[in-house]
Order: sequence, then C-alpha cells, then structure tokens
Amino acid sequence: MGLGYDLQPTAAIRGNLQFTTLGLVTATYFISPLGYGLRKSSDKFDVKLAHHALINNLPDGSLLLGIQAQLNTRDVLSKMVEGVDLDECEDYAVESVAAYERIRAIRPRTRIHMLSIPVGTVGTPMSALTRMWSSGASVDPSSISRADMDSYDSTAADILSRIGDDFDPVPVPGALFQWLWEHYLARGALSEPVAPTRIGALEDATAAVFRSAALDEGAQADSGRRVRPSFSPVIKVVQPDEAAWPSYQTILTPLSFPYGGMSFPGGSEFLNLLEGLDDVTVDWGIRVSTRPADQVLKSNELNLRRLGEQMDQRDQEVSFAQNTLMAKAQLLSEYNNHFEVNGGESEVSFTTVIAVGSGSRDTTLNAVNLIKRRYKRFQVDLTAPVGAQVDLWSMMIPGSPARRAYDDFAHIVPSDMWAGFVPFTTNQIGDDSGPVIGVNLLSGNFEPIHFGIMEAALHDLSASFAVTGELGSGKSYFLKLMAVLVHDMGGQFLALDRSQVGEWEHFASTIDDAVIVDLTNPTVSLDPLRLFDSSVAGERALDSILPLLDLSPTSGAGAAVSSLLTPKGIIEHGIHSLLDLFKVARRLRDDPGIGDEYADLAARLGTIVDRVPVLFDPDLPPLRLDAAATVVRSHKLALPTAEELTTPHLYNRLPLTKRLGTALYELVGVAAREAFLSDNGRFGLLVGDEAHHFTQTQVGAAVTSDFSRDGRKHLAAIGLASHDPATDFQGAAHNLIPNRFVFRQRDETLARNSLEWVGVDLAETPFMLQVLREETSPPVGQGRQVPEERRGEMFMRDALNRIGRGKVLGPARPDRAAAITSTPTASGPKQMFALERQATP
Repeated sequence: MGLGYDLQPTAAIRGNLQFTTLGLVTATYFISPLGYGLRKSSDKFDVKLAHHALINNLPDGSLLLGIQAQLNTRDVLSKMVEGVDLDECEDYAVESVAAYERIRAIRPRTRIHMLSIPVGTVGTPMSALTRMWSSGASVDPSSISRADMDSYDSTAADILSRIGDDFDPVPVPGALFQWLWEHYLARGALSEPVAPTRIGALEDATAAVFRSAALDEGAQADSGRRVRPSFSPVIKVVQPDEAAWPSYQTILTPLSFPYGGMSFPGGSEFLNLLEGLDDVTVDWGIRVSTRPADQVLKSNELNLRRLGEQMDQRDQEVSFAQNTLMAKAQLLSEYNNHFEVNGGESEVSFTTVIAVGSGSRDTTLNAVNLIKRRYKRFQVDLTAPVGAQVDLWSMMIPGSPARRAYDDFAHIVPSDMWAGFVPFTTNQIGDDSGPVIGVNLLSGNFEPIHFGIMEAALHDLSASFAVTGELGSGKSYFLKLMAVLVHDMGGQFLALDRSQVGEWEHFASTIDDAVIVDLTNPTVSLDPLRLFDSSVAGERALDSILPLLDLSPTSGAGAAVSSLLTPKGIIEHGIHSLLDLFKVARRLRDDPGIGDEYADLAARLGTIVDRVPVLFDPDLPPLRLDAAATVVRSHKLALPTAEELTTPHLYNRLPLTKRLGTALYELVGVAAREAFLSDNGRFGLLVGDEAHHFTQTQVGAAVTSDFSRDGRKHLAAIGLASHDPATDFQGAAHNLIPNRFVFRQRDETLARNSLEWVGVDLAETPFMLQVLREETSPPVGQGRQVPEERRGEMFMRDALNRIGRGKVLGPARPDRAAAITSTPTASGPKQMFALERQATP
C-alpha cells in the first residue's frame, strides 16, 4: 500500500513553475486543442504537422495530459450572460437561470489539455534515503530568487517559441497543481472536484497544500482473504477526509500497436476512443523523450553490425533463427532509410497511460473491459499490469521522477508517426460565449454549445446562419429558437411565415410589441415610396416594379418608369406613392409623342392596382420596423418553385400571381435590410424559410449578400432555412454564411448535398451519410415518431469551420418552450417538439 504524499513530488510552486523534491523545475501550461471532429483530411494533416513541430521540440521528460472532469456550470452561466445587460433584458436573465439549472442536471464534462516541460534544476539533488529522513523537502522556497524565476521562464519561452503558437499555451495558475492532485485522488468518485476552466490569479504554494491518501493496489482492504493477496488490477484510493467515498482506479497502457502501422487519418487517433464512457472518468497521459536523426543513424549502424555478427555465427545452423534475423535486418534497413530520407525527423520514446476511475470497483473494471474491446478492434492491445499500477498512476503527476515501469511499457516510433496520434485535438463546436442552444454529441462529454449570435456581430464576425433538413426535422423550431433568443437579449426580428396555420403568428403572439402582417389581407402598407427614405425610395420601388411588370429597364415602358422614379421625376410629378405613379402614367399616356410608353406602363400597372392593396391602398399606414417582433404572413401568396426561378424559359412564363408573390417576398427582405442594416444600436435578425425565394432572385440574392457581408457592421444577421442547400443556398448564402446546421435528411441525394454543404467529405467518411439518414433523430416504433430524447439532433459547422454533431435543446423557460413547440390547429395546440431531453444524455 502506497501513501499519497510519497508520490507527490512537489516541494514548492511559483505560478506555473513547479519545484520538486529532487530539484527538478517544470513549467506547466494549458493547451488549446486544435479543432478536429469531422473536418477534411487536408485540415487534419495541418493538425498533424502542428503535432510534428511539437514533438520534435519537446525536451526529454515532457508530459502531455488530457484530464476529464466535471464542467463548472457556473462558468457556463457566466458565458451565457457575457455582454448582455441583464437589467435591460429580464427575459434573458430568466432564460439563463433556467438553462443553467438544465445544464447542471445534464452534468456535462470537459477535457482539459496540459503540457508540462522540464526547464531546469535547483538546489542539490537528494537521494531517496535522504529525502525520507528530511520529510521530502529538498528545496527551500525562500531561496528561489527572482533571477532564477526569470531564467526558468526564459527557458520555457524558448521551448514554446520552437514549438510554435498553434496550441496557444497559457501558464496554469498555482492552484491548478492542487486541483490536479485532488482530481487524481478522487478520480470518478462523488467527491471529484469540478474543472478550473477559467484561469485565476497566479499564486504561490508549498507541499503542505497536498493532502495525503492511501493507495491500496489490488484493493486488499476489500478482500476477506488474509493469506493470499488480491491480484486484481485496481487501486483503491482512500482519503482521510473522504473515507466514505473511495475511488477505484485502473491504469491501462498499450502493450502493442498494429504491426503494419496505423493509417492517418482515421486509424491512428487512438486516444479518441476514450470519449463517451458513462459513470467513469478517463484521463490519459503521455511521457515523451526524443533522439535526433543523427544519433538514430549511428545506433542503427551499430545494431546492423550486431545482426551481421549473429547471422555469421548461425550461418550453418538449420533453424528459423536465420529467417528471423533476416526479417529484423530488413526492418532495420527500412527504419534507417526513413531517417536518411527525412532529415528533420527524430525518434520518439513514449509511454502512454490511461487512468479509469469511478466510485465502484465493478463499474471501473467493466469500463476497463469496454475500453479494451474498443482498442482490440483497432489492433491495439491494452494491459493493466499488476504490480505496476501505482508506478504508472504516478506518471501523470507533473514532475514525477522516472520509474522503471515507464521504460518497461515505452514504445519507440519516428516523430511523424507519433504526430499521427494527434493527442491535442477537440471535437468542440460553437462559440466561446452566448446562449446555450444545445449539447455536443460528437465529443461524448455533452458540453453545452454556445451560439453567440449577437456577440459575433460585436466582435466583427458574421452572425448569419442557415439551416437545412427534411420536413418535420426541426428547421422551423430552430429558427424560432434563435428568434426568441435574439428578442430576449434585446434585439428584434422579422420573420416570413409561410405556414398555413400561422405557427409564427402563434409564437409572436406571446411576445410584447409584436406586429403581424398578412400580405393578402393587409393592415399596413409595403409601398416602397412610402416605406423608405426619399433618397432611396425610387430605387427600391424600381427594384420591385420592373420584375413584377416583366419590364426591362431599357425597354420603352421600363425606361419610362425608371425616369419617373428618379429623384427629379418624383419631385417634378409629385409622386409620393405607387398609386400616384399609376395616376401619373395614365395622365402622361395622353401626351402627344410620348404616350405609347406610358400607355403600356399604365396598362401593366392597371392589372395589379386592385389586386395588391398592400402596395396601392393609400389609407393603410406604412409598416414600421421598430417593433420587437414582426411576422409577415405570406401563406396565401403564390410563389414560384426553385426550378421556375432558375430555369429561364420557365421564369419568363411565370403567371402574374407568382410574380406578385415574389415581388412582395423580396420587398419584405428589402424593408428588413433598410431597417436592420442601419446603425440604430439594436440587433436585427431577418428570418426566412423557403430560402430559394430569397437566394434565387436578383433582389433576394442582393439582400442575402448584404446581410452576410455587412450584418456584422450594423448588428444584424439573416437566418435561412431550406430543404436542398445544393440548389437553394447559392452565392452569398453558400459562401458567406459561416454557421450551418443540418437536421435529419432521409433522402439520399438531399442528405449528400447537405453534408457536402456543411463541409463533411463523404469520400473520406462515407458512413456519415448513413448517420444523417438513419441515426439523426430517427423515427421509430408505432407511428414512426421520434422519441423525445432523440429530437433536435443535427450536424453543425461553426464560425471557425469546426464540424460536429449536437442536439438542440430549445428554450429552458417553460412558457417560451411551449410557445415555439406547439402549432395552432383546429383542435388546439399540437406538440411538435420535445421541451428538452429526458434527464441526462
């Protein structure tokens, strides 16, 4: 039985510098893992190159750590409210508290990546016997001078400079060492501390802050047998203050890797197999040392000479030994050739440990067996060596002295092969702050996904987003979720409601200061000459009138209306509305010499004057766009299909009703652009379902482009939804909208288009097509309904081009959730979406 304080090497801590009892000085840093997940191979090779630079410049004895811990949900709450004035946004304050309680119930976890590097020595190294008699304190903290500290910092900075800034190393606070030790002692137990995800003040500490614990290898205290000891590969860790909650831990280490090598990407990232395990905490650590290529070549020459001598000695022997020696010589030749061809290579000796812990012996051992089975499929054999459990357990402690077990289970590979392990990667998606829209499914830790739609605009980034998926997959639900979050955070939104039952109208009725507009039974006017400022009103009216009347701007009638709607023409003829334009055209048709063009114009306008009161009724007040929520119902408008918009001969044959519907649809977007893309200090979101009506027309494409390009400058964004991104998200909608969401899509062609649009390379990961079609919110059972706990599953690409899978949770407030999850019907509200997932993931 080992005692915890015998394994803790720290004598003193100064910030991120650790001084050990043997005189070693280490510097420890938080590492920002690189985005990985479902990105393309070209991006993954960039990640491998960053790890290659890392391993080639690490000093011997460096320690890489991946620590899994409970996420501090208070940090989640602070990220949700970052940048929001809660005194002004009481609705969002209530939503944030409710979301905090929901996330706390889910109990998400995170993986903290760290790097500990030796940067020097201090004092006189002591023997183990001397250290025992002196209580282990060989370093006098008061003797550490400022000059010494500067020297160690300089050495560390030089090492980090050679590594590069891909991993953005940040010095850990002194309190991290104490937290890390307590985490190791309580790994997976009820008393396990939450993760210090935020960096605090750097402080000093001594060995006195580390509590002691008993490490019982084999859990002998639990065995009723007194004669024969237990040989179970498990450590029972008991702390005096937490005796009722021991931690049962098993330390695994790779015994062998595939003989034929591990392909990259897809076959070498073996640490990714440790994610997604329930009821246990799994940490990993890798201790590394390197040799430069010239030393490797000299060693290879010596080994080859020895093989030659053995072959000469067995030249006349009839056995398999000669064949074995020949095979070894061949392998050595290939290994040597690798270093001769790649001059910048180095040889890496590394020892990997995987620590599995929980509050139950059976739970831990069951998880160990599961991990072994996972690794067996990748031809990696794991072992839990009996008798070396405590020694391997100690390897994960920064500053721990070398032990024989580290060398016994070490492996040697070229540095480019080691880089293929890419240990410092993450499947995280979303933003650093903002409202929580869901949880991460790809990482296996269910971390909250933040979508800082308003923060992005404040940080000069595009906040626009697009959604795709089949009918009933959750597109409209997600659009309403984003709209209500924007409203609660003090912004405003305008949404086009194409649904026959008016689901957006029903949703907006729960919001104060909401305006509902029915384009076929209007209560307000969309006349651009009345709606917009006089300096741009004529141009905006022209954009709507020309395609509506099927006129070219250079044709006779087209040139006539273009002349009338210039600033000079508007003043000269007293045109203040579209009805005035019609009256002027009728008056001018009787003028000698110019009547033909105006007669044509008056005739075309006359066909729509009585059909479109929303444009020509002078008694209707103009639409105001300063309301918190504006919903424009367009369900009775005839709109062209995507094929009719993109096929010239079909577009030329469009009936008047569809031209009228398209013109009004575009006009709403133009109105939102004029209102939201202005510096009014308030965030504005334009929401458009049936996206092809925006993106496939000239005016709509311009609106989409303006929101995508300039929304970040004016606190505005556009949210689009459609079924087929390959045809509907063209131009700006495809190239300039960074945030993309893909919900269930069972049609193979549409699923393929959706995954390619979000950035998944199906040539490299063809199985993702099946995941989207069959394993994303799958309808099952009687009635083919989606279980509540599976609703809202989706693929996501964030503003940093990271691709992952997640689950949308929806509003945490019951009243908000009820408003967006129900659709009005003749018989009452019908539940369309789960309020939230059941219990925990």
